[in-house]
Amino acid sequence: MINCKNLCTLKAFDPSDKQLENIKKTQKDGVSVEISSAYCDFTILVINYSADEIAFNDAVLKVKEILGGCLYSEDGETLEQVLVKELKENGKTFSVAESFTGGLISARTVNVSGASSVFYEGLVTYGSTAKIRRLHVKVQTIENYGIVSEQVVREMALGLLANRITDYALSTTGCAGPESDEYDTPVGLCYAAIASSEGELVLEMTIDGDRDYIRNTAVNFTLFNFIGVIRGDIAVGQTIKRKIQTR
Repeated sequence: MINCKNLCTLKAFDPSDKQLENIKKTQKDGVSVEISSAYCDFTILVINYSADEIAFNDAVLKVKEILGGCLYSEDGETLEQVLVKELKENGKTFSVAESFTGGLISARTVNVSGASSVFYEGLVTYGSTAKIRRLHVKVQTIENYGIVSEQVVREMALGLLANRITDYALSTTGCAGPESDEYDTPVGLCYAAIASSEGELVLEMTIDGDRDYIRNTAVNFTLFNFIGVIRGDIAVGQTIKRKIQTR
């Protein structure tokens, strides 16, 4: 417990080093900023030890402005908590089919109280056969592009969405290492897709790190973008490419 007058807990995904430097510069007499992170999910504490409310609120506003589109929560909520809240407020539901993330998205979602009202099902379709039989991914697509590809992750999401039970379908496929797969996929190359009746958003990630870091960071990036889609901040019908370094 921090002994202070008040504080604000901001959450952001993968702000740049320049943004973090500028955030540190917002500190002033009586107001401190503390930054921590896990798998590119950042927590920024703006702590008021002795300043007046005007100075404190000014510091919080400046940090928010610096974070810009990286900011996803202004009250310390986790990615999964924000996701469930946004889905509830919009009256939407989703399902997920995971490959290399192995159920991490599902597990984090059901950790949130009330997730049952928005989360319909989670499948771990790890092998090629599971993707073909359960999600109707075409054999030809796998043969032509490999398991870890934009084409496969798109077909996974669309196959899950085809049941017309949920509003959104998520899918993931990737190579988390430590070695490549039979298609010589580079370690750290990952894909996620977010599909709805409006179209699909595909995420192409190149993540530098060990197996644990790659898998968890990919989940965070997927959840962050899913929140953006629900809020209308991120448009579907595009592919977003991101290179993420170990932080």
